[in-house]
Amino acid sequence: MKYNETKYRPLVQGAMKQMQVKLDNLAKPVKGLGRLEELADHLAGIYGTVDFNVKPRKCLVFAADNGVVEEGVSASPQKITAIQAVNMMKGHTAVAALAKAFDCAVQVYDLGINADLRSPLVEEHKISYSTKDMLVEPAMTRQEAMEAFQFGFEMGIKAFEEGNQVIAVGELGMGNTTAASAIVAAALGKTGEEVAGRGSNISDERLKHKIDVINRSLARAGFTNRKINDALEILSEVGAYELGAMAGAILAAGVMHKPVLLDGFLSYSAALLANLIVPGITDYMIPTHKSKEHGSQIVLEALKLNPYIDIDMCVGEGSGAMMILPWLDGIKSVLDNMNTLQEMDFNFIP
Repeated sequence: MKYNETKYRPLVQGAMKQMQVKLDNLAKPVKGLGRLEELADHLAGIYGTVDFNVKPRKCLVFAADNGVVEEGVSASPQKITAIQAVNMMKGHTAVAALAKAFDCAVQVYDLGINADLRSPLVEEHKISYSTKDMLVEPAMTRQEAMEAFQFGFEMGIKAFEEGNQVIAVGELGMGNTTAASAIVAAALGKTGEEVAGRGSNISDERLKHKIDVINRSLARAGFTNRKINDALEILSEVGAYELGAMAGAILAAGVMHKPVLLDGFLSYSAALLANLIVPGITDYMIPTHKSKEHGSQIVLEALKLNPYIDIDMCVGEGSGAMMILPWLDGIKSVLDNMNTLQEMDFNFIP
């Protein structure tokens, strides 16, 4: 199956209504669980039933380097991508530690790390050793962009076929907040000033330079003051392999009628691309937390997504997505263990 030939089923409204009736009939105040009930309703609509499981689950982390780092937009050296890819699989990065705490598998996929890892822990599908410098030429060919979308799509399908009931998406890649900002700007017709943030905690001076690089990259691609609706064109001109793969995995969730947990700003850019390819695929996205990265609110409003958590996280890797997992477990426990009003026989009239 091709990533761009997919169709998705809209949320099952009947299951969502059935879930709310079930929640209202539990021995608690009506709507007493707040947004936990909103999330339960959403999950019922995705799965098409009130009787679903939220385990096992897997975080798919796509890794690649980005040629735009040659322009000095990142405070971190490129070698970190390779080091952290292996370190993550050994269980020692933020997402790995959180995933262990919350019972979630993690797999790193190398699409374009600028090094030979020679690690059996990291699954390799190297499209190239890094993208090109998007300031001076397209970040990748259209064929490479399609390959990134397709690989992420296939890994998402594979994760669900292995029995996972939920997937999360994450990334590794120096310079990818610059690419993500350019993607958002291109898709929404914005400028670098409106969408770019500090990424790897860069200085004011470097942020100004980063914004200039984004705006000049958009101009080179012919995207200035335009809203581009072609996800393939956006990804190939100003994108990143890892962000394209994330978009593909998001599309897979829609095909398989399962939820995908977004992380922060980088995943929002991938979500924009996915929604350009299959409008309405946002139905299958769970917006876990509100990224601290500048520009996040613009994307969330465009996608009509309202994150559940805001704790100023901006690590990336999929780490923020892990923070919603206790909510999923809580929903499952509530549905499985709480008494109904009838069982308790409180004998009261609401």
